[in-house]
Amino acid sequence: MRKNSKVVSLAIVGAIVILVLIFVGRDLYIRNPRTIECDDGSRQSIDIRDFAIRYSAYSVELEASVGNKAKFSGKLNPVQLQELSEALQHANEFRKFLVAGYNSCAISKQQFAQHGATFQAMDSLSRQIDSIMKKPDLTEPDRESLAGLVKQYIELSQKLGAV
Repeated sequence: MRKNSKVVSLAIVGAIVILVLIFVGRDLYIRNPRTIECDDGSRQSIDIRDFAIRYSAYSVELEASVGNKAKFSGKLNPVQLQELSEALQHANEFRKFLVAGYNSCAISKQQFAQHGATFQAMDSLSRQIDSIMKKPDLTEPDRESLAGLVKQYIELSQKLGAV
């Protein structure tokens, strides 16, 4: 190997190491909560990824299942499936708005707690929907229960928009 090739190789490796350190450092800085002073007192900033993990683990799984419509075909009518898909998208967008609003003091701690409770209820519904959807064959009571759970999920999603 020639001297120039070694220098270029070392420069490339060094650049990659520096980029990785910058990326990891930036990620650690973003994830590290900051104290924010708002009208309703001090609060710790929230990372959207932590919020998504805390309140919406099953919603993400449900969203993937809804995206794969084959899993839901025959179990939900097309209108319910479309409404559920829209409700999931709405909840994801609202989650971003909620965290950004909380971190910028635009949303009070009380409002955040209320919406957090709604997300927890949606997560619980997602778990129940998921457990029914895992059944290979649905009985008529299962179908009715699934339709009711989907309706409740959609209603909670709409409640999020009534801020």
